Amino acid sequence: MELQNRFKDNGDGTISDLETKLMWKQSDSYQDTSKWLNWYRAKEYLLSLVIEKFAGYDDWRMPTLEEAESLYDEDHVIRDMDRMDIFISSTFSPGGGFTSWTSNELPHATAAIFYYRYGHANSNHKEDITKDSVRAVRDIEKQDKEKGVINKYPGFSPSNLPR
Repeated sequence: MELQNRFKDNGDGTISDLETKLMWKQSDSYQDTSKWLNWYRAKEYLLSLVIEKFAGYDDWRMPTLEEAESLYDEDHVIRDMDRMDIFISSTFSPGGGFTSWTSNELPHATAAIFYYRYGHANSNHKEDITKDSVRAVRDIEKQDKEKGVINKYPGFSPSNLPR
Protein backbone atom coordinates (compact mmCIF):
# COMPACT_ATOMS: atom_id res chain seq x y z
CA MET A 1 0.00 0.00 0.00
CA GLU A 2 1.38 3.41 -0.93
CA LEU A 3 2.26 5.51 2.12
CA GLN A 4 0.04 8.47 1.16
CA ASN A 5 -2.97 6.13 1.11
CA ARG A 6 -1.84 4.06 4.09
CA PHE A 7 -2.18 6.72 6.82
CA LYS A 8 -5.48 8.49 7.44
CA ASP A 9 -5.68 11.62 9.60
CA ASN A 10 -8.82 11.06 11.69
CA GLY A 11 -9.09 14.76 12.59
CA ASP A 12 -9.05 14.07 16.34
CA GLY A 13 -5.32 13.90 17.03
CA THR A 14 -5.08 10.31 15.81
CA ILE A 15 -3.89 8.61 12.63
CA SER A 16 -5.15 5.26 11.36
CA ASP A 17 -2.66 2.96 9.67
CA LEU A 18 -4.87 1.09 7.22
CA GLU A 19 -2.17 -1.49 6.50
CA THR A 20 -1.33 -2.58 10.06
CA LYS A 21 -4.79 -1.79 11.51
CA LEU A 22 -3.22 0.36 14.22
CA MET A 23 -4.24 3.82 15.41
CA TRP A 24 -1.42 6.15 16.44
CA LYS A 25 -1.52 9.36 18.41
CA GLN A 26 -0.53 12.09 15.95
CA SER A 27 1.93 13.69 18.37
CA ASP A 28 4.43 11.95 20.62
CA SER A 29 5.11 12.28 24.34
CA TYR A 30 7.77 14.96 23.86
CA GLN A 31 5.34 17.18 21.95
CA ASP A 32 2.69 16.70 24.61
CA THR A 33 4.86 17.15 27.72
CA SER A 34 8.00 19.02 26.53
CA LYS A 35 9.97 16.41 28.50
CA TRP A 36 12.13 13.41 27.66
CA LEU A 37 10.91 10.22 29.31
CA ASN A 38 12.51 7.09 30.63
CA TRP A 39 10.63 3.82 30.04
CA TYR A 40 8.71 4.05 33.34
CA ARG A 41 7.65 7.66 32.74
CA ALA A 42 6.62 6.66 29.21
CA LYS A 43 4.28 4.07 30.72
CA GLU A 44 2.86 6.76 33.05
CA TYR A 45 2.30 9.06 30.05
CA LEU A 46 0.40 6.26 28.27
CA LEU A 47 -1.67 5.59 31.40
CA SER A 48 -2.64 9.28 31.46
CA LEU A 49 -3.96 8.92 27.88
CA VAL A 50 -6.00 5.89 29.00
CA ILE A 51 -7.40 7.72 32.03
CA GLU A 52 -8.38 10.79 30.03
CA LYS A 53 -9.73 8.55 27.23
CA PHE A 54 -7.79 10.47 24.62
CA ALA A 55 -9.86 10.68 21.39
CA GLY A 56 -12.50 8.55 23.12
CA TYR A 57 -10.32 5.43 23.65
CA ASP A 58 -9.05 3.82 26.82
CA ASP A 59 -6.68 1.24 25.33
CA TRP A 60 -3.59 3.32 24.45
CA ARG A 61 -0.34 1.41 24.90
CA MET A 62 3.35 1.32 24.09
CA PRO A 63 4.12 -0.08 20.63
CA THR A 64 6.04 -3.29 20.12
CA LEU A 65 9.36 -2.92 18.35
CA GLU A 66 7.81 -4.31 15.17
CA GLU A 67 4.93 -1.79 15.35
CA ALA A 68 7.27 1.16 15.97
CA GLU A 69 9.49 0.05 13.10
CA SER A 70 6.47 -0.18 10.76
CA LEU A 71 6.25 3.65 10.74
CA TYR A 72 9.79 4.04 9.36
CA ASP A 73 9.98 4.89 5.65
CA GLU A 74 13.08 6.46 4.07
CA ASP A 75 10.97 8.02 1.31
CA HIS A 76 9.01 10.24 3.72
CA VAL A 77 10.47 12.88 6.01
CA ILE A 78 9.34 15.24 8.75
CA ARG A 79 11.52 17.24 11.14
CA ASP A 80 11.99 16.40 14.80
CA MET A 81 12.43 18.87 17.67
CA ASP A 82 16.09 19.37 16.69
CA ARG A 83 15.00 20.17 13.11
CA MET A 84 16.67 16.94 11.98
CA ASP A 85 15.02 14.52 9.55
CA ILE A 86 13.01 11.61 10.87
CA PHE A 87 11.59 9.15 8.41
CA ILE A 88 7.86 8.80 9.03
CA SER A 89 4.74 9.94 7.23
CA SER A 90 3.94 13.65 7.11
CA THR A 91 0.51 12.85 8.58
CA PHE A 92 2.34 12.81 11.94
CA SER A 93 3.05 16.13 13.66
CA PRO A 94 6.58 17.49 13.15
CA GLY A 95 8.63 18.72 16.11
CA GLY A 96 8.60 15.61 18.27
CA GLY A 97 11.29 13.25 19.40
CA PHE A 98 13.25 10.96 17.12
CA THR A 99 12.76 7.75 19.12
CA SER A 100 10.01 5.64 20.54
CA TRP A 101 10.26 3.39 23.54
CA THR A 102 8.76 -0.03 22.89
CA SER A 103 7.17 -2.72 25.02
CA ASN A 104 10.00 -5.12 24.14
CA GLU A 105 11.77 -5.58 27.46
CA LEU A 106 15.33 -6.90 27.36
CA PRO A 107 17.77 -8.30 29.93
CA HIS A 108 19.47 -6.14 32.56
CA ALA A 109 16.55 -3.71 33.02
CA THR A 110 16.65 -2.48 29.43
CA ALA A 111 14.03 -2.07 26.71
CA ALA A 112 14.16 -1.62 22.96
CA ILE A 113 13.94 1.84 21.42
CA PHE A 114 13.38 2.53 17.73
CA TYR A 115 15.25 5.47 16.15
CA TYR A 116 13.33 7.24 13.37
CA ARG A 117 16.42 9.28 12.43
CA TYR A 118 18.51 6.22 11.68
CA GLY A 119 16.05 3.40 10.98
CA HIS A 120 17.25 0.94 13.57
CA ALA A 121 16.55 -0.25 17.08
CA ASN A 122 18.78 -0.16 20.12
CA SER A 123 18.41 -0.89 23.80
CA ASN A 124 18.44 1.60 26.62
CA HIS A 125 18.28 1.19 30.37
CA LYS A 126 14.67 1.73 31.45
CA GLU A 127 15.65 4.32 34.05
CA ASP A 128 17.82 6.40 31.71
CA ILE A 129 16.50 9.68 30.44
CA THR A 130 18.37 10.64 27.34
CA LYS A 131 16.41 12.12 24.46
CA ASP A 132 13.68 9.48 24.41
CA SER A 133 9.95 9.71 23.84
CA VAL A 134 7.10 7.33 23.08
CA ARG A 135 4.46 7.15 20.34
CA ALA A 136 1.12 5.94 21.69
CA VAL A 137 -0.72 3.26 19.73
CA ARG A 138 -3.86 1.14 19.94
CA ASP A 139 -5.37 -1.68 17.92
CA ILE A 140 -8.20 -0.51 15.65
CA GLU A 141 -9.97 -3.82 15.11
CA LYS A 142 -9.41 -5.36 18.55
CA GLN A 143 -11.54 -2.71 20.29
CA ASP A 144 -14.29 -3.12 17.71
CA LYS A 145 -14.20 -6.95 17.87
CA GLU A 146 -14.79 -6.74 21.62
CA LYS A 147 -17.94 -4.73 20.86
CA GLY A 148 -19.02 -7.41 18.37
CA VAL A 149 -18.31 -5.19 15.34
CA ILE A 150 -15.33 -5.18 13.03
CA ASN A 151 -14.95 -1.70 11.63
CA LYS A 152 -13.55 -2.16 8.13
CA TYR A 153 -13.42 1.59 7.57
CA PRO A 154 -11.45 3.09 10.49
CA GLY A 155 -12.40 6.66 11.20
CA PHE A 156 -15.88 6.20 9.76
CA SER A 157 -18.94 5.18 11.73
CA PRO A 158 -20.48 1.80 10.88
CA SER A 159 -23.53 2.28 8.69
CA ASN A 160 -25.98 0.13 6.77
CA LEU A 161 -25.97 2.68 3.98
CA PRO A 162 -24.04 1.73 0.83
CA ARG A 163 -20.61 3.30 0.49
